[in-house]
Amino acid sequence: MDGFIFVDKEKEITSFQVCNKIKWKLKLNKTGHNGTLDPNATGLMIVAVNKATKLMKYINEHNKEYVAKIKFGKTSETLDYDSNVLDGKLNKFSKEELINSINELKKEEYQIPPMTSAIKINGKKLYEYQREGIEIEVEKRKIKINDIELLDFDTINYECTIRLNVSKGFYVRSFARDLGQMLNSDAIIKELRRTKIEQFDVSNTKKLDEIEEKDIIKIEDFFNFPKVKVNDYIAKLVKNGVELDERQTTISGIFFVVNNCDIIAIYEETNKNIYKPVLIF
Repeated sequence: MDGFIFVDKEKEITSFQVCNKIKWKLKLNKTGHNGTLDPNATGLMIVAVNKATKLMKYINEHNKEYVAKIKFGKTSETLDYDSNVLDGKLNKFSKEELINSINELKKEEYQIPPMTSAIKINGKKLYEYQREGIEIEVEKRKIKINDIELLDFDTINYECTIRLNVSKGFYVRSFARDLGQMLNSDAIIKELRRTKIEQFDVSNTKKLDEIEEKDIIKIEDFFNFPKVKVNDYIAKLVKNGVELDERQTTISGIFFVVNNCDIIAIYEETNKNIYKPVLIF
């Protein structure tokens, strides 16, 4: 019961609620997820269950892919349709101008997160400042757009659909805002779907109400970490959380510790050739 579940999140439910429903349905001790999808966003969520929640940081480093429908000429507090949508500025533009702006944005290495994000400044989340009507300067964050493709452009309603493959910490709502500004217009997200997390695809998911215990993917099947074999004596020490060193391995990074064909722990390098446990089974 330690592992990961691939869920196709539907609209009108929060990421927290997805985790909570799985937790109670499968009678789990703990659940966690790889990154929040807004209530009206859909697509791939990787939910960690029980001990696997300690490994979420390794998934959070992964690139993600989204398909976003952007509406020009509209504005909202949350930069999407999750709040009151108002008419905004629309400067009509051509498909060529749109493509040129997209290509310029692809070069950007920094992005200002939306005020509705959960990023903390001075111990308080940005959306908490927004709710209190407090203006605060938000620093740019380093991001990367690995790949981008314009899938569709509706020249009548001024909507476009874009596929984005991006680094961790990227906000699609901020991308829509910035794209609109480049075209001298307001712009917000109308629809958003996460289609990939690294090599994992939304086509390999199940809807929340379809999830069963058999859908839990074991940790060793999910991660392709190298394996370090230890004898029975070292195995006893590992189960008590002892540090390992160059006498056991010189692997750089994270690895499974194996004894008699069984994975007994996951270790990571904390200093040169010094390894500490991340998870003990």
